[in-house]
Amino acid sequence: MPEFDHHSTAFAEDWRGQYRELRGACPVAHVDSHGGFTLLTRYEDIRHVLHSSKEFVCGRDLEIEGAPSIIPGGVTIPTNPFRMGMMEMDPPESLKLRKILVPWFSAKAVQLNAVHIHDLVTWCIDRVIESGHIDIVDDLANPLPTLVTLDLMGLPLENWEKYATILHGAAYREKGSVNGLAWLRDDIRAIIKQRKSNPPAVRTPIDALLAAEVDGESLSDELVLELVYMLLSGGVDTSTALVATSVRFLSGYPDVADELRADPSLIPNAVEELIRYFTPGTGVARTAAHDTQIGGVPVRAGERVLLGLGAANLDPDEFDDPDTIDVHRDAARQLSFGAGVHRCLGSFLAPLEVGILVGEVLRRMPDLEVDEAGVRPYESIPLVGGFRAMPATFTPGPKIGRISREGPPPARGERELLRTAELAAEDTGVEPGDAGAAA
Repeated sequence: MPEFDHHSTAFAEDWRGQYRELRGACPVAHVDSHGGFTLLTRYEDIRHVLHSSKEFVCGRDLEIEGAPSIIPGGVTIPTNPFRMGMMEMDPPESLKLRKILVPWFSAKAVQLNAVHIHDLVTWCIDRVIESGHIDIVDDLANPLPTLVTLDLMGLPLENWEKYATILHGAAYREKGSVNGLAWLRDDIRAIIKQRKSNPPAVRTPIDALLAAEVDGESLSDELVLELVYMLLSGGVDTSTALVATSVRFLSGYPDVADELRADPSLIPNAVEELIRYFTPGTGVARTAAHDTQIGGVPVRAGERVLLGLGAANLDPDEFDDPDTIDVHRDAARQLSFGAGVHRCLGSFLAPLEVGILVGEVLRRMPDLEVDEAGVRPYESIPLVGGFRAMPATFTPGPKIGRISREGPPPARGERELLRTAELAAEDTGVEPGDAGAAA
């Protein structure tokens, strides 16, 4: 089989081609890099593993019968230096924590925030609309997901720009990002401490975590920090990559842009197709809990398995003409958000915010053109494939928002905050204003 390293520059430059070649030659392949693992590139094999949470686990530091030593585990290969929240836990522990957070990220809760997300999109575009120049990454793709995620989590927006810079730099391992992450985690830790001593009138996801009990025990501050950081890191740069790739595609295919502009009802379906094709997180890992088989190929207990999500989304046995972007395609079964008990909590939020932004860019910057010579993709894909820079030009237009571009981003009103808490309470049975009660 060809050499394969999903952290190499060659993979970042042509992951679709490498996955295609492997799927045709050896769809269940043993790879020697990073300590050795099994790589899957067929949709059905990957979907099977995602839905087999007992046979293929996410936890770390695993003691597996038949394996010679403790397996580092986790959802990345190699294993990240710190645990990524409940993403790297297994049922029943992961499900107990997930139950606390799911109501805040449900389709109903996310849709309730659509109007405010639209306000944030307007604020971002107003900051550049009069200039005729933009960097899609710095001015849209990175600010919007950071603002949306911070606001939904109930974190203050005053430091949004610092959070955005740190989280984006960490995604491509920018020099000095470790120090930035240390500051960010300390800032969240201080917010957690303050929320514990002075709970707000209306609870947020952070307050729900602080109030929750699992098996009769409160969550430790460090576990709450871990879960909040998981939501931030997962919610920001994945959407950053999706926004950038979506806008770039529409710049290069003006006929598609014209069609969506003429019929905005097509945008949600188009976003699903763009998520399928561009698959920001091209792979996720599991560990075999016992001797088994995948696609007829033996896999040993303790063996690490990398699921090529990008390969699954381009499998011709699942998607006709998969290398063509067809905004009319039913792409809802794409696996970019995973599947099964570990499906991404942001699977409703990300498409909504990307769809709203795409619609506004099409409407307010109809002649936007990306300067391809200035596009700078990540040199490698540590977790998410994205961009450092994506300059573009357009015909200047007027601001339309209620807040000046020099002013702070708009925060959600008390009515929206309370209604979101009420929706979450419908699933948890906890009063939305009772931040001190146990969930």
